[in-house]
Amino acid sequence: MTTIASIVQTLEDRNPLPPLCPEETWKPELSKEINDLSEEEITGKTAPSRLTTLATRSGLLLWNDDLYASHAISQNISEPIGSYWHGIMHRREGDFGNSKYWFSKIGDSPIFEELYEQGKEIYPKIKEWKQWDPSLFIDEVEEVTSKGEEDTQRGKQLRQLQALEISLLLQYSLHQ
Repeated sequence: MTTIASIVQTLEDRNPLPPLCPEETWKPELSKEINDLSEEEITGKTAPSRLTTLATRSGLLLWNDDLYASHAISQNISEPIGSYWHGIMHRREGDFGNSKYWFSKIGDSPIFEELYEQGKEIYPKIKEWKQWDPSLFIDEVEEVTSKGEEDTQRGKQLRQLQALEISLLLQYSLHQ
């Protein structure tokens, strides 16, 4: 039986880390497992909120590089967490301007502080930002991907940072 814990473990164990701009779903069978989970199974709660279920499912699909399945969900979540997942999806598909638009709608996310604190250990350049700035992160991703440098040291650091961001947002989604 597939559980949320086993899915998260599979995603956390990915090696190499998810690409910044994936070209295809990592494991199509995993997307099917994610979509087949009931609301209770996906959240681990009885009678979970619709927001928790949608945001968590969207995040799991996005972590599996299933951009379009994630997008179909996140674009219908009107709360800021939906805009956050929507913004990540557009960043990962390489639509950087649209990504910035969606990030501008979320304001200050509760995960920004922890993302900045942990993130500056992964990618020291963000210390210059003084706080987490999604727009500057988008710029970094755009520069690396446009130069085909995802497998450089900088690219790998950005991939680590992206994995941290997705993990933190998924944890936050589970508590909505």
